[in-house]
Amino acid sequence: NNRLYVEASYYVRGTKELLAFESNASTGRRLGNIGSVRNRGIEVTSSWTQQLSNDATLTISGNITTFDNKVVGLPQDGRLNAGEERPSVTEQGYPIGYFFGYVVEGVYQSYADKLRSPAVVGYDYQPGDLKYKDVNGDGKIDADDRTMIGNPTPDFMYGLSTNFKYKNFDAGIDFQGVYGNEIYRYWGSSELPFTRFNFPSFRLNRWTGEGTSNFEPAVSSRPINRLPSTYGVEDGSFFRIRNLQVGYNLNTDALRKVNIKSFRIFANVQNLKTWKRNSGYSPEYGGDPTQFGIDNGDGPIPVIY
Repeated sequence: NNRLYVEASYYVRGTKELLAFESNASTGRRLGNIGSVRNRGIEVTSSWTQQLSNDATLTISGNITTFDNKVVGLPQDGRLNAGEERPSVTEQGYPIGYFFGYVVEGVYQSYADKLRSPAVVGYDYQPGDLKYKDVNGDGKIDADDRTMIGNPTPDFMYGLSTNFKYKNFDAGIDFQGVYGNEIYRYWGSSELPFTRFNFPSFRLNRWTGEGTSNFEPAVSSRPINRLPSTYGVEDGSFFRIRNLQVGYNLNTDALRKVNIKSFRIFANVQNLKTWKRNSGYSPEYGGDPTQFGIDNGDGPIPVIY
């Protein structure tokens, strides 16, 4: 009886001549139309409308969109933004702007621990510093041990809404969620130590001696602890009460007497509550086409719907 509505689709979208910055030894950093990206996934929208009585109606709606993102073509060596400071890399065969860096295995607990671990090439380090994994197994830690440590593109995003109407009264609530993406926390992780105005509270659990911490490094200015790594990767999934509204429409017969077509009184709350796992202000961070999902600690602009 037309109570159920479902719309489902499978999409494949190819973007050619992606507009992004590329670095060249002769021309420096310049903007160009480079590379191509493929996105595909499933989109489903559904709703159910139930007539509870002659005066009451309940509608429940939901939607979900999945994402499978892949760079299918790039010029030169097939990689962009593979630097030592920022984690974002765009590489052929991988998701666009994925996080690239070292895998943290723990914290060096003693000089004996340092001596029995693979040597780190090019950096001074000591007990209390982050210990990185020898990914390629060559007995040393260098740039070749960097690997994919996160993806800022979610697996899927979803929404749910409920609306109830009774005579001239109505109430509605909207929910929004994202799942499967990572956020790179640049502040308290890869930023220069002397640029901080304060330390994040989790630094209270820092290493202060053997056995005190195997994840939170000691407070120091040594560059080895600022390399992009899993130490800065956080879960970007969240669930939010996006909108809550209660309203009342005044009787139209009474309004006609004063030449008013309609009059509505309502109360509305946006972004009432967000359940998230990252330590920043928000779980949503923008950026440019190849560098996004990075929490720089400078306070993102609130998202309003």
